[in-house]
Order: sequence, then C-alpha cells, then structure tokens
Amino acid sequence: MMQAREPDPLDALTPENRYGIYAALRANRPVHWSACHVGWVLTRYADVAMILRHQNALALDVLSGMQQLHARGGPALPSLVEFCASLSLLTRPPRHAAIRRLLSAAMGGLRDLDLPAMLERKAGDLLDRAASDGGINLADGYARELALFVIGAFLGIEPDDLCRLGGQARDFMVVFERSLPSLRVLRQLDQTAHAMMSYFTDLITRRRRTPGQDGLSLMVKLAAEETAGMETNGSDHALAACCMFFFIAAEETTSAAIATAAQIVLQRPELRQALTDRPRQLAAACRDLVRLASPIQYVVRTMSVDLNLHGVHIPAGEPIYLMLGAANRDPDAFSNPDEPDLARDGPEPLDFAAGPYRCIGKALALFEVETALRKIIERPRLALSPDPPVWCDRMNVAPLQTLNAYFE
Repeated sequence: MMQAREPDPLDALTPENRYGIYAALRANRPVHWSACHVGWVLTRYADVAMILRHQNALALDVLSGMQQLHARGGPALPSLVEFCASLSLLTRPPRHAAIRRLLSAAMGGLRDLDLPAMLERKAGDLLDRAASDGGINLADGYARELALFVIGAFLGIEPDDLCRLGGQARDFMVVFERSLPSLRVLRQLDQTAHAMMSYFTDLITRRRRTPGQDGLSLMVKLAAEETAGMETNGSDHALAACCMFFFIAAEETTSAAIATAAQIVLQRPELRQALTDRPRQLAAACRDLVRLASPIQYVVRTMSVDLNLHGVHIPAGEPIYLMLGAANRDPDAFSNPDEPDLARDGPEPLDFAAGPYRCIGKALALFEVETALRKIIERPRLALSPDPPVWCDRMNVAPLQTLNAYFE
C-alpha cells in the first residue's frame, strides 16, 4: 500500500499564521523538504546566515527554467526573460557584480536630492490631509504613497505616471512567489514587463538628451561610460530592466516595511510613548521593527556543491529557501524575538539578506521607515481603527493592504 505523504505545514501558511509555523519548523525540522515549495526550507538564523554568505551559494537559475519551458513548446516570454537577465537578485558572477556596481553607484544620486526634507513634507501632507478627512489607510494611503514618492523622485518619474507604474509593479510581484505561475499569468507578466521596460527605455532616451538631477540620469551616464563605443539599444534595454527592478523592489518592499512597522508601534502604547520621550532612539527602533516586519520573507539559493546540514544531505543544484522572516525571530539569535527592543544587541538581522546579494537599498529603506514613523509619532491623536487589517495573500513580499487609522 502506498504511504500517504506527510503534510507540509507550509501548505497552510498565511501572513497571519506564518510565525507560528516558522517556530515549529525551527524547533522540529530545521531542514525541511517542502512539497509546496519543491525545495529545501531553512528557518534557523545560523543556517540561513551561513548559506547567504557561503562562497558556493548561487542565485536560483530562473532563466534556464523559462528557456526550458519555451523549448517544450511554451511561450517565449521575451520581455520577462530580458528582465530576469538584468535582475541583480537572479544573476550570477561576473554579470551580477557589474549590475551591482551600477546600482550602487547610482545610489550616489540621492546626494543631489533634498530627500529628507522632501519626504518629511510628503509624509506630513498625507497625515494632515488624513486629519481633515478623519482617517487614513496607513498601508495603501500612506506607506505605499511614500515609497512611490521616493522611488519616483530618485528615478525622475513624472507624478502622473507613478500610480500606473505602481499598479504594474504590484501585479508583477507574483514572479517572486514560490509557485510557478500558469501560462496565462506568465503571458500577462511578459506583457507587464514589456510595458514597464518600454516606459523606462523611453525615459532613458530622454535623460540622455536632457540629463536631470536624479539617479536615472546618473545611471545613464555611468552605463554610457561602461559601454563607450558600443550600440546603445541593447544596453538601454538592460538599463531599463535595472530601473524596473529598482522601482519594484523599492516600492513594494519599503511600503510593506513602513506599514507593518506602523502597525507594531500603534499597537503598543508603551513603545509609542518611549519613542515620543526618546526620539533619538527611533533609528535603532526602526532597525528592530524592520527585523520583525521582514518585508521579504524568503530568498532562494542553490549550492554548487553538496551540503550536509543537521544530518540531512542537500544535493548540489536543488533550491534552498532561506526563510528570512523565520531567521529574524529565532530565539537562539534574538532574545524575546517577537517583541521590539529599542536597545537590542546581537547579530545583524537578515531582513535585507546578507553576503554578495545583500540589498543595495537598505539604508534608503530604513531612512524611509524612520521618517514615516516619526511623522506618525508626532500625531498623538492618530490611532488604529478597530477594523481588522487586511493582508495581501502573497507569501513572499506580502504587505498589508488595509491598515485603517483615525484621529481621536
């Protein structure tokens, strides 16, 4: 008789119950073969940090999977392939290092923007309008608006284009989920990638003709120096894909971090009062709040060599899901891990990953969270609504969609 497959606890994972499931896996199955992920799942901080920094750990080879799908008669997905080929998160050396150099250098463009003052004004305006209206959705109406504003300012995107691009970015996030989308969804993703890359290709052409004081103008200049004497069309497409990734990552993950951090603070009056009394501790508090929020729940790696971990053999090339959200609440790494700590010491949280694929935008994201929370704390009459929050049903980047608040 055929033995029934042992249930996979990750089949039942939701944004509301994920930390309880992570805790059970950390304690009982630190190396877990997940049928729904079709890969190995690691949940302990030490294991996740080790793989993130391991010299033999590589990004998941998504391009080969799409090429094999096309070879078996599936759609070609040219724009999706082009995007993934230029995505620092999915590329391997030496291309990965070249893309990161460009993106890191482009972050220097922030120095030419008066971003702190701009973001302070934007956050204040949103909350002032909410006070007049009587309430606000701190997820879509505040966190998302702030994240869109910052990445729009960085890339020099016209305000009228931000809403449309933001909607496309949200639709595109399914590409980072655990399960392979249907062919219909893959075709839709390819169309979305084509639309976004076409927009950024046109914007790049305009910036080349008329540079501005923004990060995209700097990226165009840097890319031109690296490809001097080469045809620009191909390099423009690669640069457009970088812009698309920058936009999606900065908007989706940062808005998720801001909304969850706001929820944690507004749910804890004693924490809110402590930050009101000791505002200089806000920066440290934000680092711990983002640890709790873990806007990216997991990243995927493969090993170029076999790995033995906790008595389990993991063959080279098989997907390994590194559960950042679980590692960041590991009691062996963080004391009282499910609560914020204004003076927390210990290891570096993994919310922005670590090692060669560490998030380039970490400092910018933390700055946005800090500014967003400061403006909330300055308004003592702002309180969470009794309406239950609503989470996005994605599993990886799964932000709050609704977090209603009102002015008492």
